[in-house]
Amino acid sequence: MYKRISKNEKITRKISEVHYADNYLTKETTENISLAITKLNGKLDSSKIINERVYYFISADVDFIIDDEKVHCESGDVLYLDKDTSYSAEGEFEAITINVPVFGVIK
Repeated sequence: MYKRISKNEKITRKISEVHYADNYLTKETTENISLAITKLNGKLDSSKIINERVYYFISADVDFIIDDEKVHCESGDVLYLDKDTSYSAEGEFEAITINVPVFGVIK
């Protein structure tokens, strides 16, 4: 099985006033993995993820707070977050964001 997803098929979701996601691979395609291009310009309030997440930063100057530790990320960096991790962020980024399993599905 394969699926090509064009930029015209992406689903843009406004997460907050400062956080957006262009969703390409979603639970409608597979429950195993999701892929989005996410953008932040400002402060992301603390949240807890229910799945594993990887950010590959296309462009970034952003600080994450993970378990009370400040982690600075720049363009070209990769950030891995294990499931059940709480974090917040402040700054700017555009990132390829991968969730396993797919965002919105609990396994």
